[in-house]
Amino acid sequence: MNSICSAMQGTERKHMDCNLQRFAYGPDATLGRLRVRDCVFYTVERPWLGNRPFESCIPEGIYSCEAYSSQRYLNVWELLEVPGRSKILIHTANYSSDVQGCIGVGSGVAPGGWWVMQSRKAMGQLRDMLPPNFNLTITHYVPEYP
Repeated sequence: MNSICSAMQGTERKHMDCNLQRFAYGPDATLGRLRVRDCVFYTVERPWLGNRPFESCIPEGIYSCEAYSSQRYLNVWELLEVPGRSKILIHTANYSSDVQGCIGVGSGVAPGGWWVMQSRKAMGQLRDMLPPNFNLTITHYVPEYP
């Protein structure tokens, strides 16, 4: 699975709502699809372990995000008001071991694996697309049965 994306107009960056839909929960990782308008990226997070800091992915919900930079994480985004957590970032990461509760973003999911590929490329695309502040809705995939 690779990211799907077409060029966006600069005026579309002013207000944006994004959706992260988790589709695979494993003992070592959680995988998801991040939709930004007509673009699809893939995410890797820690497994769900009851929202334990540094060990678990964060709860589903709607989060305000804002631009964030530090010495270690330049030009990334921070999710605000995450219950019981702080400094939850969207940043470059290929494996769940690369994050401590944050969200790693990639261009695709490794075939047969629990990690994402081309994280730096995906983050570069997100930096071009996302405004400094946006809303992120995190949900899980619910299959439809006939």
